Amino acid sequence: MSVFHRSKKILDYLKKTEKSIGLVPTMGALHIGHISLVERALIENEIVIVSIFINPTQFDNEIDLDKYPRDIKSDIIKIKEIDDQIIIYNPFIQDIYNNNLNIKKFNFGFIGRVLEGHHRKNHFNAVATIVEKLFKLFNPERAYFGEKDYQQILIIKSLIIKSSLNIKTIACPIIRDFDGLALSSRNKLLSEKERKIAPIIFKTLLDVKNNFKSGKIDKLKRNIYNNFKSIPLLKLEYLEIRENITLKSIKKINKKNKYRAFIAVIVGKIRLIDNIELSLI
Repeated sequence: MSVFHRSKKILDYLKKTEKSIGLVPTMGALHIGHISLVERALIENEIVIVSIFINPTQFDNEIDLDKYPRDIKSDIIKIKEIDDQIIIYNPFIQDIYNNNLNIKKFNFGFIGRVLEGHHRKNHFNAVATIVEKLFKLFNPERAYFGEKDYQQILIIKSLIIKSSLNIKTIACPIIRDFDGLALSSRNKLLSEKERKIAPIIFKTLLDVKNNFKSGKIDKLKRNIYNNFKSIPLLKLEYLEIRENITLKSIKKINKKNKYRAFIAVIVGKIRLIDNIELSLI
């Protein structure tokens, strides 16, 4: 297994082969969710590249950036345990940004303005700036992302179209802990007390899923917002039910469409997101 801080040596190697490439972009602090992406990439590709880069431009403030979990030694060990032929790209910031932290401006339309796009200004521009650079560097056949960041997957698919790239986006299922909490690198920042209460996020999504077919969307959301007001340590930033692909709000349920519930909760001082597909069956 090789760890590279500059892309040139990886590109020199790739020029000598015509093997299929799978890319797994990450920000490190790897958990079982990341591992599931890497394992699938190994099944479907001859070469797998795992990028580990904490992108400074996609954080809302320097405090959030500074406290983001980092453990590159552990990350390397975890990847090596999967397969010692995996290429790890852990770039110096200069190799990505060339000493210029400007982000590229994209127009993702409606899907880029709602939910996370509304609450985290320029977040998706920052994500897309890095992902586009990785795509153009390595030109993978496939790129792997977890559905916990479902909206981001839609953004990446839009990016591929806008950039005229021939890359298939593989959306992989959310991996959850024993109590339903979606695995996230940020979970490591939760206190013991916060970690015990955090599974309410998933329980809330299950409540939405179980009551969605009633069609009383406004009442359902209102009850959930009221419930959160009485829960210590938790602040509900948003709970939204949207069409699966367009992310448009729904006024009336249409059995021909697919829907998904999205949630963002601040647990103590840690912001967590989650989502769940809703079924009419």
